[in-house]
Amino acid sequence: MSLAAENNDQQLGNPRSSRRDDGRLHLFWRILFGWLAFVAGLGLAVVAATVGGSYGLSTLGQQILLAVVTTSVSVPLIYLLRRYADRQPWRGIGLASPPSGFPYFLLGIGFIVLVMAASLLLGSTLGWLRVVDVHLPVPTLLVILINSMIAFFYEAFPEEITFRGYLYRNLNTRFPRWLALLFQIVLFVMAPIAITAWMVAIGIGTWDLITTEYIISLIVFSAALQLSRIVTNHLWMSIGFHLAWLEMVRYVIVPSSSAIVEVEYLSPLGSYLISIGSVIIGVIFLLIWSIRKGIDWSAIDPDPDPDQIAALPVEASHRGNERTR
Repeated sequence: MSLAAENNDQQLGNPRSSRRDDGRLHLFWRILFGWLAFVAGLGLAVVAATVGGSYGLSTLGQQILLAVVTTSVSVPLIYLLRRYADRQPWRGIGLASPPSGFPYFLLGIGFIVLVMAASLLLGSTLGWLRVVDVHLPVPTLLVILINSMIAFFYEAFPEEITFRGYLYRNLNTRFPRWLALLFQIVLFVMAPIAITAWMVAIGIGTWDLITTEYIISLIVFSAALQLSRIVTNHLWMSIGFHLAWLEMVRYVIVPSSSAIVEVEYLSPLGSYLISIGSVIIGVIFLLIWSIRKGIDWSAIDPDPDPDQIAALPVEASHRGNERTR
């Protein structure tokens, strides 16, 4: 067997062994278990909320339950995989401490504000929509505050940790950035499909939500979020992007007098522009940003040897995992 073949076998997995010579799980198993960690967390959350609803739990209570179960199951499982299956520091997935990451979190929010402003301008210019009025309704602001906390722990945080963080990081140790991004998109799209299939199988779900439009939105959204992570080297950027977009399309820019930016759709294309087109605009901006930054899309970034990390002082090992990903 050639050296290249041996390296590939070490990365992708040998059917005769689930672990590599350095004690880490093979890449195939790390990807599979990472994906299952999120699917299991979200699946259990949906069952818990469904059962709670059958016993009279309020809608808000079900949403809180979804958030608590999803994060409390998925994130610890990803941490354990990173610690024991990867044998790598947690910071390697791109998640800095909250104080260090907060500016990037705000950058993600600001980026979405810019993208949505561009979408509104484009839609108005093309005659697809018009801005009716701008409000600051206190009830809506309160709803956004509450929903932001729920959406953070139910969607933005566990999804970014899993897909744009852990799974992408592992994929990029074996594949070029562009291919790791594409594989991450596939894994992201497969997650809700698998959960829906499981829900249908146990009799608590239907296939109604898995539409062509939904799949397209997942693909575009996942690409934009991963690009955010790549161009900034910070997962907090994609978390801020994710959370802000959810609030924008749910409460901020909607055809309702309770919205902050009340719009009227003059064409079905106006609605698509805000929901999907805005993300496509974001992808274009991020690709331009990556070009200006000189991102090497063919780069493969293998993890450092676990034994070498263990031999380094704590400060040095942290610095080693802050290098450009």
